[in-house]
Amino acid sequence: MKRLLFLVTVLIAGTFTSFAQFDNIGLLGGSTVTGWDSDTDMITTDGVIYTLNDVVITVPDSDPGVKFRKDDAWTENWGGGAFPSGTATSGGGNIPAVNGTYNVTFNLTTLEYNFENVVGFDEVTISFGAMTETMSTVDGVNYSADNITLEVGNVSFMVNDDATGWGSTDFPSGTAVEGTEIPVLANSYNVSFNLTTKVYSFDYVIISMIGNGVVDWDTDTEMATTDGINYTYMLTSAGGEGKFRLNNAWNPGWGSADFPSGTASTEGDAPNIPIAAGEYNVSFNRLTGEYNFATTAGIADVTNANVMVYPNPSITVWNFNAVNLTIDNIEVIDLTGKVIYTNTYKASEATINVDEFATGVYFAKIYAGAVVKTVKVIKK
Repeated sequence: MKRLLFLVTVLIAGTFTSFAQFDNIGLLGGSTVTGWDSDTDMITTDGVIYTLNDVVITVPDSDPGVKFRKDDAWTENWGGGAFPSGTATSGGGNIPAVNGTYNVTFNLTTLEYNFENVVGFDEVTISFGAMTETMSTVDGVNYSADNITLEVGNVSFMVNDDATGWGSTDFPSGTAVEGTEIPVLANSYNVSFNLTTKVYSFDYVIISMIGNGVVDWDTDTEMATTDGINYTYMLTSAGGEGKFRLNNAWNPGWGSADFPSGTASTEGDAPNIPIAAGEYNVSFNRLTGEYNFATTAGIADVTNANVMVYPNPSITVWNFNAVNLTIDNIEVIDLTGKVIYTNTYKASEATINVDEFATGVYFAKIYAGAVVKTVKVIKK
């Protein structure tokens, strides 16, 4: 009997040891009930496929999305830009989950993930050739799928297992009828479909600029486009850093160390673009990542002009000396781009009292004839 008990104990201990060898993978995020502070551990029997059932997703106004990570730490984490399914990348952006209750699956080998809605809504897919893309919904009426790349051809919306799809001869928007396909052009789209009215739309993906060189790191500024490839924006910057990103999310985001032009990278560790203070016509190509900050005509931003400021940082005053130039005007701009101070001088030297300025970083824009120079100034 003692020998039998010993063998059973060894067997149980071995079983626990075997399970303990699997990686601990958890789900967390601003859209989960535990937020970003706590992981909900997923279940696995083979160390490859991890599952979690009845996950409630509620998207907040700020800091939304979900991610997978290992051992309750950010050393190894995975995110993605597609929902309800996609392939995650290491260190990728937050997965843009939408409200609902889901059974979640994550493959640690392939990094494929899937959020299966368990509420019982109708399933709507976009069908193009042999490929299908599942659309997401929070109410069973309005369905969407973002950043869907299509070639020239015909697509249709499929509902559940029906053999006949819904479409129309109208593009990029219209009202679908059963048994018709939609003739689409090659591009990447954010697609919407109303299951009740059958109204649909294929909209170009959103490209935005973000960063303290634009507004701040919490605010996306959307760029304009007429072809879904080339995007433009007229930017007035107080100086700082910035990036381009897709659909107001970080997967992908484009960055580079080059300014005023270059080719941005979507790598997770790509640097922020160092934007000098000034006014620019910004252009960005979504396919190549090429960008350019072209200085607006009529404004000469001469960064090498001999204008000095001291002390900097300062608690009391900033003194400006333009040497052999005449300072016509100085503007002080905060990090949001707001002009908080302006004054006319008509002298080669000027002083600004900063006693009442809040502690922080500002940009002083000095106008001296045809020269416009912007310098970073700090109030201690």
